[in-house]
Amino acid sequence: MQILTQVALQRLLQAGIKAIKADLTILDQVFYGYTCPPMDVSYGQAYVDNIKTWFSQTKIPVVQAWGYNPEIMPMISVHLGSESEDEGRAAFGDFLGANPDSADAETGVNVFNISLDIGLHTSKNGDEVLWLYYITSYILFKNKRLAEYLGLQQQTFSATEYSKQSQYMTDNIWTRWIRFSCTVQNMWFGEPFITIDDLILNVDEEPVNNDQPLPLPPIII
Repeated sequence: MQILTQVALQRLLQAGIKAIKADLTILDQVFYGYTCPPMDVSYGQAYVDNIKTWFSQTKIPVVQAWGYNPEIMPMISVHLGSESEDEGRAAFGDFLGANPDSADAETGVNVFNISLDIGLHTSKNGDEVLWLYYITSYILFKNKRLAEYLGLQQQTFSATEYSKQSQYMTDNIWTRWIRFSCTVQNMWFGEPFITIDDLILNVDEEPVNNDQPLPLPPIII
């Protein structure tokens, strides 16, 4: 079983966005800090309601890096940062044990450390990329069990400050990157076990009587 890391993370983010759109009160939890003193003086519930309106009325696609399109904003992109085998968890012959689905073969395994880059891209102003960052952060923490089910184990992440992308200056694109790290175990069916159907033993025709005393050695005078 090969873990499809990029596709798995894309699906996780899509599921998180869909869940929030179905229940916008989640954003009251995410942005609760805006309503607490002294933050409420400058922001307050009206500001949170503005975020909820923006999120509910805005389509936010989650695409692989090659599907990035600066004309479609906001957008979340996913692409592979790095992938390396965990030498500390390497096994002799990559042997894991018996195949749980078939007692007739062994199972092979290798463990990889994966880094995936999540790009948060918005236009118009930098506030939107900040909102999208906190929403994405919530999704990653809320759905850790789903990530494990998809094969993304031991997840951690770090983020960079948002910046304006100079190559898209005319489009006024703002971007913030999240480096998502995890461990995956790829498994496959190994060598089949040797099955013994028959066994032939050479046995003496006359059994030895162990109760009979052994003959005495000859006496030399």
